Amino acid sequence: MAVNTKGKRKVTYKGRPFIWSVESKDTQVPEEGGFVDPTPARYIHIIATNKKFMVHYKIPGEGDLHAELRVEGEQFPRQPGVKLVQVPRWKHDSKQYPTNDFVRRLIAWCMQSGEK
Repeated sequence: MAVNTKGKRKVTYKGRPFIWSVESKDTQVPEEGGFVDPTPARYIHIIATNKKFMVHYKIPGEGDLHAELRVEGEQFPRQPGVKLVQVPRWKHDSKQYPTNDFVRRLIAWCMQSGEK
């Protein structure tokens, strides 16, 4: 089955096509009161056109030490079999509007085997 590309951006990494998009998700209100951060969480979704590589990168906030990456696809050479990874902070990683260059760098980081 093909990947829906409507409203999504395309990027190529080492000749391989990927589709990506940015999505904002509202924070959930806790049941028992408490402080709720009104800033919605933002995610970059990256999918290979063959659907073997699928990751969801949570764009970090100002004070976050790491970014979070959720892995859904079967291909993730950096740490095979892992479902949640902490990604180091990079320059420009918290921009409101990510670029194709940033997405390529994230894919390159994911495609490296082992901790480099």
